[in-house]
Amino acid sequence: MIFVRRSAEEPDSLSSAATVQQQQRAANYYATWSPGDAGFGGFDRYKQNDIKVELKRTFHQKCAYCEKKLEKGFFEVEHYRPKSAALGDPYPGYWWLALKWNNLLPTCPGCNKGLRQHIVTAEMSVSEVEGIQAAAPTTVHGKAVQFPVGGPRLLANDDNHDAEIPFIIDPTRMDPCLELHWRNDATYSVLEPSVGNGGPSMRGSETIRCLALNRIELVQARTAKLSFLKATRERILQDLETGLVTSSDPAILDLHLQYAMKGVDSLKLHAEPDQPFSAMAQAFVDDFADELREYIAMRTAVVEA
Repeated sequence: MIFVRRSAEEPDSLSSAATVQQQQRAANYYATWSPGDAGFGGFDRYKQNDIKVELKRTFHQKCAYCEKKLEKGFFEVEHYRPKSAALGDPYPGYWWLALKWNNLLPTCPGCNKGLRQHIVTAEMSVSEVEGIQAAAPTTVHGKAVQFPVGGPRLLANDDNHDAEIPFIIDPTRMDPCLELHWRNDATYSVLEPSVGNGGPSMRGSETIRCLALNRIELVQARTAKLSFLKATRERILQDLETGLVTSSDPAILDLHLQYAMKGVDSLKLHAEPDQPFSAMAQAFVDDFADELREYIAMRTAVVEA
């Protein structure tokens, strides 16, 4: 998940007469709503084509949450704050935000729906992952109508995002990397909450849990990319070590070091915003660049001594 700046100009269909009328019908319905009643079932204006086109353009044709490329037939317009319910509360949902531009995100079914899915942890071995795949998943994971908050839920027509203290990251309002940590040292590409002085990030933990960001098919897709990055890292390090062993000339050493850093630059292409799993790739590249700088400083000190 990466931070994405949402366009301030909303698609035209969201301000059309048909959309205004639909919003009014919802308001009339909820004027007499009581706990236990069904949610308003008439929302569909958020699915207009200009909305889908702009969401996909803004998010580089990727799911806003997991960064998978959105494939034809597997793209859903997601309500960040669910429109018709909120799991665990006798609550009507955030119906007044159902047709608001700042509440819509492009997602894949694995993040957006409650589906039976296997979850992978950083501690799992290859045999353990293969073992859980041998049986059909029985536990439902995915957002659906989950929306945990740390404060009182918003009341109708209120859109004070921060007052509610939402625990699911909205990638258009904050940088997800502040709350999430990539375990690129593990066998599988697993996402964990970042850890600060107060312990693991609650927002990171709940985002990972609610969106099933470590579901098995997603982890496997990320791991394929991570394996390529790791193999490239090994090749760069081996080439660098070979060059440093064969020469003690500071000028030659500098050339080898420059070549290694160019290798890091080539990896940065996989962290571009339009690339799948760019947040994972960026974290890997940042760690590798730090590793190389430390290595270079150590070898330079040895040569100068």
